[in-house]
Amino acid sequence: MSQVQQLYQLQQIDTEMREKKQRLGEVLRAQKETAELLAAKERVVTAVTDLQSWQTQRQDLDLELQALKNKAKSAEQRLYSGNVKNPKELTDLQSAIEAMGRQRAALEDEILEAMIMIEDTEVEKAAADKSLQTIQAKWEQSQASLKQEQSDLALRLHELTGKRKERLGTISAASLTEYDAISRKGGGVAVVKIKNNICTGCRLNVSALKEKKAREGEMVYCASCGRILAV
Repeated sequence: MSQVQQLYQLQQIDTEMREKKQRLGEVLRAQKETAELLAAKERVVTAVTDLQSWQTQRQDLDLELQALKNKAKSAEQRLYSGNVKNPKELTDLQSAIEAMGRQRAALEDEILEAMIMIEDTEVEKAAADKSLQTIQAKWEQSQASLKQEQSDLALRLHELTGKRKERLGTISAASLTEYDAISRKGGGVAVVKIKNNICTGCRLNVSALKEKKAREGEMVYCASCGRILAV
């Protein structure tokens, strides 16, 4: 087998390795949590935070209302106990009880609002949980296939690395140096086939003489792109 054919086989290995490495990078990136999944998780966190906030507010209001009821009850007992004789003190006590009544009505309104918000946030949390479960299941399903593909790609790259090492042993140091130099200039492609008198690297015509020499195993180059020509 000529050096050109050996180089062409090396090129095929290198091309496949480059493609597999690129795909492996894509697979690894795809295994990160998607924007959709992250948004679904954030929605659940927000719903839980809102629910806890309203539940805490409801508890605080209940405690405040109970304290106000106790205070009003104590004031009413004092008012009607007969122990208070001073008219002004009686008037002030009556005014305080009325004020506490208004405060109680306001607190009850706030408690009602908190109860409504708790119900709303419970509905939102249930919807957020369900949405997250659906998105998470879909993501986890995709991860299984991605992990399998990752394993397959890693195995194939290992095989190609071994094949490349074997191929390097059949190519002269001078040819490898030239191959590497052309590959760097040619976007990773140093050796291309001639098909129907066309260089498959740049799609331009190849002379009959060059094609003849390539068939004979000589090292010839495309006049346009400079790549090594093989048949």
